[in-house]
Amino acid sequence: MDSISRRTALGSVAGLGALALAPSAARSAATQLPKLDLADPLTALRAHVKMVGSVGTEAVHTFFRLNIYGDPGTGSFVPMFTMNNILVDYWTNKGNDEYEMRKYEVGFYTKIDSYDPLEQFDNPLTGKSHNIHHFRLGPVPRVYTPDGIIVMGYNPNPLPLELIGDRVFLATQSIEQSADMVNPGQTNYVNSFMTYSALLADLANPAVTSAPVHAQLQNKNRWAPWMGMGDRPGGTVARGFGSKIANLDALPPSVMDGVKRFVPEILDTQNWTEFLFEDTEYLRERDAAKESK
Repeated sequence: MDSISRRTALGSVAGLGALALAPSAARSAATQLPKLDLADPLTALRAHVKMVGSVGTEAVHTFFRLNIYGDPGTGSFVPMFTMNNILVDYWTNKGNDEYEMRKYEVGFYTKIDSYDPLEQFDNPLTGKSHNIHHFRLGPVPRVYTPDGIIVMGYNPNPLPLELIGDRVFLATQSIEQSADMVNPGQTNYVNSFMTYSALLADLANPAVTSAPVHAQLQNKNRWAPWMGMGDRPGGTVARGFGSKIANLDALPPSVMDGVKRFVPEILDTQNWTEFLFEDTEYLRERDAAKESK
C-alpha cells in the first residue's frame, strides 16, 4: 500500500471541507433577504398598509376565528363561545402616501372552538339563557398618512416594525376609554392588541399591493350587555387568529351559511349605508322590545 504524506492528507481533508461548505454557501446566497429600510418612515408606512390592507385601490377580505372567555376577576378564565369575524375593507390610494380605508365588519357566534352556531347563550357563570346579539360595525373610515392615522373611534396605535427571520411583524395596541353608551355615567375600557406578520420579500416587492399575512389578536373588554352579567366584576378575553382571503367565497361553507343566516349585511356592502355599531344596535333592539310589551 502506498504511503500518504501528512501534507497530502491534510490537503485532501481541506478539499473535502470546501466541498461540504459549498452547498451551504449556495443556500445562504439563495436565501439572502431583500433590502427594506424599515427605519425609514415612508417605507414603514407602506409596509404597515400592505400588511393591514393595501397600498393599491382594491377590496381586502379578512377572516378571523376568536375564542372568547369569561374573566370573572379571580380564578381561571371560563370558555364562553367562538366568534366568526369577517371584514371587508375598501382601500383607495389617494396619492402622496395617503391610503384611505372604509371598513365593514360582522361576527356571529358558535359554540366554543366549533362551527355549530349558537341558537342562544347559556351563561356558565349565571346559569341563565340569553338571546344572541351578533356583531355588526361599519362603515368605518380610516386614513393612513405620513403624519399618522386618522381614525373614527379607537386608534390602532402601531409599535415599531420588527424583522424576525424572513418575516416582518407589526404589533398594534389600543388601550383607551370612553363613555359607556349602554350604561350612562360609566366608563367603557378597551384593551385590544393585534399582531400581523408578512414575508419581507412581499413587502419589498413593488408588484405586491396587499401582502398575505398571518394575524393574531387579543383583547380584554367589559361584559357585552346581552350576556346578562349585570354589575358582576370582570369581562371577556378574546384570543383570535386569521388571515386575508381572496374573497367571501373563500370562507368555509359552514361560515358562509352562518353569514347568510345571521349577518347577511356583509354580503351587500354597497347597500350598507347606515352606520351600525354593536352598542347602538343593542340599545335599538332593547328599546324596540320594551315598546312591543
